[in-house]
Amino acid sequence: MIESPSRKFLPVAIPCIIIMFLIVVFKNPLASFGFDVNFLLFANLLLYFLSYLSFIILIKGISSKSSHAFVRGLYSSLLIKMVVIIGALFIYIYAFGGKVNTPALFTAMVIYLIYTSIEVIQLMKIARKKTDA
Repeated sequence: MIESPSRKFLPVAIPCIIIMFLIVVFKNPLASFGFDVNFLLFANLLLYFLSYLSFIILIKGISSKSSHAFVRGLYSSLLIKMVVIIGALFIYIYAFGGKVNTPALFTAMVIYLIYTSIEVIQLMKIARKKTDA
């Protein structure tokens, strides 16, 4: 039975839900420490969807018989993430007149690392299963 990419990516949905829950539950303490809670919520959702899109692209690359397809998928997913994140940052900086919420920005970077590491772990499992089969 072939699993869908959504099912393989399910381990990332759990941290997304946990992070959203923690941000909502600790909204007031986070705000008192100087975090922009709305930025964190938006960043979490954006990074989740970017990771999902990247995962879909890379799954297609792994499934392909050509190793060039995987490399193309890797570069295209990296480029998509980079362009969208930089674009979102420029919009955020422009919208708030250059005032950047540094704690929220660094927290978003940690969230990005969490999603990326889980994505890589899942892709390694899939690639290992493919070579074992």
